[in-house]
Amino acid sequence: MINRQETELARLIKTKIRRSGPLTFRDFMAEALYDPQYGFYAKGPLIGDSNGPFHTNARYSAFAFTWAQAIQQAEEILGYHLRIIELGGGTGELAAKILSFLKEPHECRIVDHSGGLRQQQRARGLQSVRNIHDLPPQPSFVFGNEILDALPFHRVMGEEGGKLLEQYVALDEQGDFVEWFSEPSSPGFLTRLSGEQVVLGRGQVAEICLAYEEIMAQLAETVPTGYVCFIDYGDVAKNLYHYSKKNGTLRMFMNQQQTYDPYDHIGSQDLTCDVDYTAVIAHGREYGWDFVGLQSQASWLQAMGINRFLSVAKDAEKALQEITQLTHLAQLGSTFDVLAFKTSGLPDPPGFSGDENSG
Repeated sequence: MINRQETELARLIKTKIRRSGPLTFRDFMAEALYDPQYGFYAKGPLIGDSNGPFHTNARYSAFAFTWAQAIQQAEEILGYHLRIIELGGGTGELAAKILSFLKEPHECRIVDHSGGLRQQQRARGLQSVRNIHDLPPQPSFVFGNEILDALPFHRVMGEEGGKLLEQYVALDEQGDFVEWFSEPSSPGFLTRLSGEQVVLGRGQVAEICLAYEEIMAQLAETVPTGYVCFIDYGDVAKNLYHYSKKNGTLRMFMNQQQTYDPYDHIGSQDLTCDVDYTAVIAHGREYGWDFVGLQSQASWLQAMGINRFLSVAKDAEKALQEITQLTHLAQLGSTFDVLAFKTSGLPDPPGFSGDENSG
């Protein structure tokens, strides 16, 4: 018997498996993170808070200041206001701070699947919706801070001859969660890897997220003119799926510590993996987005003049600490990247010269 903390959500998932059969890892992850009552995000965790499950950029005022500068500079270039859309707004702290740094009032909408987090966002006076489709088409500046890595993903394993098996979550004879591999639930996995010229080695495990396409398609319908920027951790496909990463990049976090069992404390720990930048870029182009560039968070923040935050901060020492935390390569500066898109015909967004890594 494996010694795991069996939560109420774990029991519900086991009941579903007994009733309907094994789940893909993607469906297990969706339950663990987004179950309406017991899921990790549905409960409204203090994302970015010092007492939360992990630290994010959202807790730093210098980060919000720099994004406010980017929005204002984009509007100055275009000559008109842009609606602000944040994808996955956490507690709403980042959006609230950005609005506080803008010179004029702006329309701001948060798109968040979690009812618990939407409640926290509205408590801050912010407006939030559940789906992108809930917003009318309008010129916009869209940003998503660590949203792509939170999308449920499948796990696959390479076989001889370039074939794939998919990882499923089942139950053993004792009723414990167990992993097993069988035929893929979708031909999209092989299509994705083939398009990226990736062949997984025999026994090599990798994560594949098919939800990137849906997000880029929905944004194309909702943003007729504007910019989309993602801040996340990941890599281009040739590096992400290199055989040196033969066990994939699946990680779990709870109480600001990395954990190592996705089937323990279900609903109380986060599940994540590195983002496939090559796939995001390809789907963006597929739905009419011009890819602008990919660069480290440190490079983008410095290009945007994050040091100007020192002139408006009330506590200069704390401000300098934040800037260092966000830009130092030994801290968050190299952990995250900024991935930018624009609609056709627009100038590049602030902080990009148009000649960054094309993925």
